[in-house]
Amino acid sequence: MQNKTKGLISVTIPVLFWGISFVSTEYLLAFLGPMTIGGIRFIIATAIMYGMMRLHKQPLKIDPKDRILFILAGAIGIAIYFYFENLGIYYISASPASLIIASIPMVTLIFEAILYKRRIGALDFFAIVISILGVVLVVDMKLKDFFSADEAIGYLMMLGAVVSWVIYSMASRPLFKKYSYLTIIYYQFFYSLPLFIIAIPFENNLWHDLTLSGYGHLIFLSIFASVLGFYYYAKAMDLLGITESALFINFLPIITIIFSYFYLGDLISMKQMAGGALIMLSLTLTTAREKKRVVPNNS
Repeated sequence: MQNKTKGLISVTIPVLFWGISFVSTEYLLAFLGPMTIGGIRFIIATAIMYGMMRLHKQPLKIDPKDRILFILAGAIGIAIYFYFENLGIYYISASPASLIIASIPMVTLIFEAILYKRRIGALDFFAIVISILGVVLVVDMKLKDFFSADEAIGYLMMLGAVVSWVIYSMASRPLFKKYSYLTIIYYQFFYSLPLFIIAIPFENNLWHDLTLSGYGHLIFLSIFASVLGFYYYAKAMDLLGITESALFINFLPIITIIFSYFYLGDLISMKQMAGGALIMLSLTLTTAREKKRVVPNNS
């Protein structure tokens, strides 16, 4: 199987789990604070990753020179990211939050062009623009919602999440040359924990009100959205590149809305279906462009 195919398969796993995770987080925010949700999620995930490291006999030692990259990815790309995202969902709910997250590919492309001198082609720009347009249709928001004073804090939080995720992607990129996916994700999770643990006592958590479904959501976030999601997203970034992997994040609102339909009974409109078609078109353009870059070896 070619690396491109492996990368495409890998990136669908986190997109599926992360799309559902918006609904899980929105449910849990009625009982727990944003950093408590993140803290419990990544304490469990880190313990699982440590067990996997020992099971597969992965070395726990890392180069001290790379420690800053692991700290950047863990502290900012995970702990700070989920503080912004979870708090953003608290203020504006899952669907509009996923719309802001859809700007990640555009911001990633800009950062990649600045830091790694990536050339921004017309097709790159066009694919991302129509992808964002598709997300706008999928989320089906009213323009006035962007300018509501009550919602402003939520949108600012989600913009903070976007920047945090781009920092995560950039900090992760150099690590693929030296470490296994297990090692990268384990240490990123590990370095996210101090910020979560420090913040938890300051939040008002209603553990006595948390339902069995709530514990199920926490388990889902820990195992599926964190361990499996981050592992396969790291693999996708390695095989596809950070910008191409980020573009698939635009699928998140589609997954969120479909899951909301079955879990919460929300209806899917024709406008949302049209938006999904635009997102599919943008991904087709991107993958087609990448195939053209591959020169076949006939020797």
